[in-house]
Amino acid sequence: MFGFCCGLGGFYDGPSQLALPSCSCFCVEACCSTSLPSRSWYGPVLWQKWSELTHENSADIFKQFDYNSNGELEASELRNFLKAAFPRTELSKEELSELVTQFDSDQNGTIGLNELRAFLRCYNPESKTIQRKTALLVIDVQNDFISGSLAVQNSETIVKVINQIRDKFDCVVISYDWHPQDHCSFVESANDGKVKIKETEGVGTFQAFSQVTLLGDQDRAEHSQMLYPRHCVQKTWGSECHKDLVVKKEDMSVYKGQKANIDSYSAFFDNCKANDTGLTKQLEDAGVTDVYCCGLVFDICVKSSALHGAENGFRVSVIEDACKPLNETEVEGTRKLLANAGVQVMSSAEATREVSVQMSGSMPLKEFLQSVKSHKHAAALHKSEHLASHCPSKVKS
Repeated sequence: MFGFCCGLGGFYDGPSQLALPSCSCFCVEACCSTSLPSRSWYGPVLWQKWSELTHENSADIFKQFDYNSNGELEASELRNFLKAAFPRTELSKEELSELVTQFDSDQNGTIGLNELRAFLRCYNPESKTIQRKTALLVIDVQNDFISGSLAVQNSETIVKVINQIRDKFDCVVISYDWHPQDHCSFVESANDGKVKIKETEGVGTFQAFSQVTLLGDQDRAEHSQMLYPRHCVQKTWGSECHKDLVVKKEDMSVYKGQKANIDSYSAFFDNCKANDTGLTKQLEDAGVTDVYCCGLVFDICVKSSALHGAENGFRVSVIEDACKPLNETEVEGTRKLLANAGVQVMSSAEATREVSVQMSGSMPLKEFLQSVKSHKHAAALHKSEHLASHCPSKVKS
């Protein structure tokens, strides 16, 4: 019988008489049969490319364990992956189900590529432990969006919320909209003829919140652009954070929209993903696994940042009461879009409660599962107490 073994020696596609003296091997259940499925990736060479299970290798790793090539890791495939990741840890069906729940961010019952990447960000291949580190991403809480040229109604109320929760997180990142004077998103730039657009007949008459088509250039493709009043010009009062927002010297920062020819809603990429802001590297260098987004505005820059963060394999949540939308009619659609991408939308109370029971640093898998169980118990207890406090007992007359 031919087997498919994995261990310190890598994969071996051949008779099971191979013995490695210091190998801790296991059998990959889905491939153990008298006739192996014909998959071109069997063999020791490719295994060496991802012998360390890291998020950088997530696409190759996903391909290895997606035996039926349906683009999702189902329970049996995930179990085999976990055997590779934690070779000395046996998981019950309940524990496996809990792990799926924890990393199945879109709640479809399986693990997709981005969800596997998020898991691998939390996985330490050397110690074979789970590690977690949180970051609060404060997006564009700047003067122009609060009381300046592009003010959002009542947006100053989120400053107090952000200040109250910021120190609950392992680190904080401050995002700045940071535009040159003649940025392509400015209605003034379009009307002055300083933006190359398709709708040339409208030059001089465009109104704020008009839609135009930016012509393609060597840096990015042709694409649609909303025009806004000039805002957050670099090194002006409008680009500064609100005076009451707590910003500390140890906070990280990211500047977006710096190039005149392309806008950047997201704190991770510009709108065409032609340029990277460097935020991903900052978070990776800091060991961040979980990103909590807040700021301005919920339906544009917060939404875009959260979607890109999830796409990059971070576990992402949006703290809704620490955000304000530009357009209230877009809120429900934004919530649905985020949910479909596996981004949780929660309150500041839920976020701080979540991070308070979530241990930072490395934990053995069983300890991680226990912490998850404790968090669920604490959340259920809090919910029960909250309901009790808002539902007074009926008194018989």
